[in-house]
Amino acid sequence: MDLCVVEQNADAPAGLLAQWAGERGHRVVTLRAAEIGRGPWPDPRAYRAIVPLGAEESVHASNEEWIAPQVAFLREAHEAGVPVLGLCFGGQALAAALGGVVRAAPAPEIGWLELEALDGGAVPPGPWFAWHSDTFTVPPGAVELARTPACPHAFRAGRSVGLQFHPEVTPAIVEGWLRGGRDTLARHRIDGDAIRARMHADVAAQRARAFALFDTVAGLWTDGRRTDVQSGGLG
Repeated sequence: MDLCVVEQNADAPAGLLAQWAGERGHRVVTLRAAEIGRGPWPDPRAYRAIVPLGAEESVHASNEEWIAPQVAFLREAHEAGVPVLGLCFGGQALAAALGGVVRAAPAPEIGWLELEALDGGAVPPGPWFAWHSDTFTVPPGAVELARTPACPHAFRAGRSVGLQFHPEVTPAIVEGWLRGGRDTLARHRIDGDAIRARMHADVAAQRARAFALFDTVAGLWTDGRRTDVQSGGLG
């Protein structure tokens, strides 16, 4: 399939998602949001699925010219039957596109998180990597799939899925964020060395978790049939 990846920032690439796509024989087409700007954005029906990635910008608080058109692009895709998998900022943009609210979180969540799995465990508890200071509400009519005590972390709306966490991160991506985010880590008294140590102790398992989750979501893209939760089902 042709998988459209929307890259917001150069330091937040597709990572494990791109590796998964290559191994599954999918062709990745990358749109760079800052280059498209106000648009025109392409017709989303040209793609089998669309994956907007993470960003340091805020869906609700930043004024970059590419944010509102991207939200409209995701809304058009979903309404046209093209499934969207939103990752962190991308999940927030999808939530906004479908009528949810994006707002500042009570406090940032940075590091490896264990989620509370809902809806039968459609999204496994992890651990998953997170780095966000905004959060979304679950859009009207969507099903919440996972959360932490602080906020929702996953929802499903038809064949589209929004995630607040980052299943796509590789060690190189996380290392870059740790270097660039030293001030943020210090301000919130978050131990970057502990994040790094857990990352390197869990590389193979994290890759396997991410691939399994992408396989699950892709099951919605290809036929939308209900499948078993643990072997690839989002109900």
